[in-house]
Amino acid sequence: MSPGTADEKGMIYKIARYAIHDGPGIRTTVFLKGCPARCLWCCNPESQRREPELAKKVELCRTCPTDALEWIGREITASELIREVEPDRPFWRRSGGGVTLSGGEPLFQPRFVKRFFQICRERHIHTALESSLFGDWEFLEELMDLVDFFQFDLKAMDPEEHLQLTGLDNRVILDNAARLLRSDKPLLARIPLVPGCNDGEANLRELGAFLERHRPGAHLEILPYHRMGVGRYEELGRPYPLPDTLPPTEEEMERALGILKDYAIRVIN
Repeated sequence: MSPGTADEKGMIYKIARYAIHDGPGIRTTVFLKGCPARCLWCCNPESQRREPELAKKVELCRTCPTDALEWIGREITASELIREVEPDRPFWRRSGGGVTLSGGEPLFQPRFVKRFFQICRERHIHTALESSLFGDWEFLEELMDLVDFFQFDLKAMDPEEHLQLTGLDNRVILDNAARLLRSDKPLLARIPLVPGCNDGEANLRELGAFLERHRPGAHLEILPYHRMGVGRYEELGRPYPLPDTLPPTEEEMERALGILKDYAIRVIN
């Protein structure tokens, strides 16, 4: 193997096959472990910590204590990963799909991500990156020729509000998003709509104006908050951060849609 192309190791926790919401076509989505954010509504708490961890499925404890325990997270090299996902190539070919790296936060494992995408490019596999965009722009620039499709969330536009909701300042995120939007790369911006957190009119209008300013006609998907991760927190022995928050009603979704339709963007829900 030539210098600079070492078979980098990464930490993943799940491979989802036949995915249809992680980029064009039918895709194989690889979920990487480790994330700098602590979004209050995170539905994949097992993705947050970089190291493997043990989950305990309470409902199985009485019948089979051994089966109730599950290790989450495994180390894998880029070459090993490509061998695991490539059998799905017939589905990618027929649907115009490919491989998506998600998380966690893929930018947390830059050397592994870059090497994996390099192998995909060598094998003519369509690639997508699902990211918070919390990372160095210099690395994202390195990925521009290796990633065919970008998908990212803009959770809150106000820096203080973003910090309270996710634990992160959003200035780097917004700067990276603006640069990416001004590029010619195919992409999808998204907002997880969480009642009482980021569904205020001011936030939605600032989001619409931001997208319109940097890429008129940009695609934005509204993702309604759900509570499907509650059980996962219990298995990991952690409290759920939003115990009293309910999914948005149909009226709340329509209200958000109505606000965002004031801007020159294409809204999906």
